[in-house]
Amino acid sequence: MGTYRHDWDLGPVSGTVTALAAMAILQRRPNDIFPFTVSGRGGATSIVMGTTYDLIDTVGPFNNMGTGSDPVTVIAVSPLAFTFLTHAAHHRGAGQTISFECYEAGGIVRLAQYGTYVSSWSHPLTSAFNLGANAGASGAWALQAHNLRLALGIATIPVRFTVW
Repeated sequence: MGTYRHDWDLGPVSGTVTALAAMAILQRRPNDIFPFTVSGRGGATSIVMGTTYDLIDTVGPFNNMGTGSDPVTVIAVSPLAFTFLTHAAHHRGAGQTISFECYEAGGIVRLAQYGTYVSSWSHPLTSAFNLGANAGASGAWALQAHNLRLALGIATIPVRFTVW
């Protein structure tokens, strides 16, 4: 099993720009912030503990190029973070975690996205595939950070990002 982590600067801490404010926006308005559709089963429009969501168009248009949505369930929620657990129909497979956390470090509000993945194929090129998939995910997570920055009222800042 592999892990990944991306950390993004959102902007300087201020009276209105805090880790708590950033996560509140992300949890209340996921469809304004995620770069794909977050469709809660039962009509949920915000991130709610125990709720299952269909993530639509995560790996391409037309409902993931016709392969269907990527289902996840929220297994942890706090004022600064939440975690999805993937279902079998998710493109990463069942049992993987995807977490989102806002924190403050050095006077900067930051967004971290981290999780786990397993090899999608039993093939010698699996490592290359996973590197490519994670590089593609980096673009989606960069857009999520950008959208959250805009929602916080930060138009542009130099973007610093770290991958583990």
